[in-house]
Amino acid sequence: MKPQKIKGTKYKDNRGFLIEVVPKKIKKKFIYSIITESKKNVLRGMHFNKKKNEEKLVYILDGKVLDITINLNKGKSFGKIFYNRLKKHDILLIPRGFAHGYLCLESKNTILYLLNKKYAPKNNSGFFWKNKKFNIKWGIKKPILSTKDKKLGDYI
Repeated sequence: MKPQKIKGTKYKDNRGFLIEVVPKKIKKKFIYSIITESKKNVLRGMHFNKKKNEEKLVYILDGKVLDITINLNKGKSFGKIFYNRLKKHDILLIPRGFAHGYLCLESKNTILYLLNKKYAPKNNSGFFWKNKKFNIKWGIKKPILSTKDKKLGDYI
């Protein structure tokens, strides 16, 4: 399986619109949600669940991001990088066993995450955004990073 962009059904009328964040065709259960807001050039990632059992649905509420996912599952697709440019109302389903990160491209970027697992610090992991093993093409030299992300090491 690979990350897949999904179209949410949008219902419009004279009042405005309604969008299904988890479209009916997605037969997954999400029990935890997070919203992030970041300014331009913020890079969040690369993060993953050590047990490789976390699935994410990423919904762009506002802004644009370069979303990066890397397959960490054993097998011939290990290390395969997926690049997705996401804009307002885009939805990306990220399967189990993938590292995830994104670079914010607009002045205000608001993202809703739906996850199948509650956040557990002991299972949370990551690797440095310029990891030599994967050589991700971010298109930026000096992103804005969290203190935690600055301290991430190489993927082993």
